[in-house]
Amino acid sequence: MAILRRMESLRRQLRGARWGLPLARSIAEEIGGDKNAVRALVRELFGQDVEVRKRAADVARRITERDGRLLEPYADELTGLLETVPVEESRTRWHLGLVVPRVAHTRVQRLRAARAMSLLAADESNVVRCSAVEGLGLLAVQEASLRDEAEEMIERYLREGTLAMKNRARTVMRMWARADRKKK
Repeated sequence: MAILRRMESLRRQLRGARWGLPLARSIAEEIGGDKNAVRALVRELFGQDVEVRKRAADVARRITERDGRLLEPYADELTGLLETVPVEESRTRWHLGLVVPRVAHTRVQRLRAARAMSLLAADESNVVRCSAVEGLGLLAVQEASLRDEAEEMIERYLREGTLAMKNRARTVMRMWARADRKKK
């Protein structure tokens, strides 16, 4: 019974009038490691309501900021969703552009996610392009064969990108430096 109440609460919150970062973080915290709640969230990502899908993607992003393993069982489905979300849904694409690299846990998944990041890099939305460079950077930490492609994207963003794109590129470079120091 508690599980059903929690799932109904998730549905209600995703459909509520108010939305913002604090609520997305709060819902992510509530979901915690509850596999049923994670499953319900993923179900909402595949729903027909564009606004609910965007909000569910936002919550998924907040979950993966702490622990991508919770959504790893859905890595293939989430990548497929990212590949098919319409261009008009830039906020959903932005959030999923960060979720997918965090949950890709096999080489095949990382390479597929990298292809998706390459497509996002050409998106008309600045925030989506920003997620592409950050996502590819995350993937390159785990998959060395992607490092050259990620470095090319970073160089291009630093040379030609918007201020936000340049900032994300520098963030990836700092992330790589931290990862390289840990390896030593």
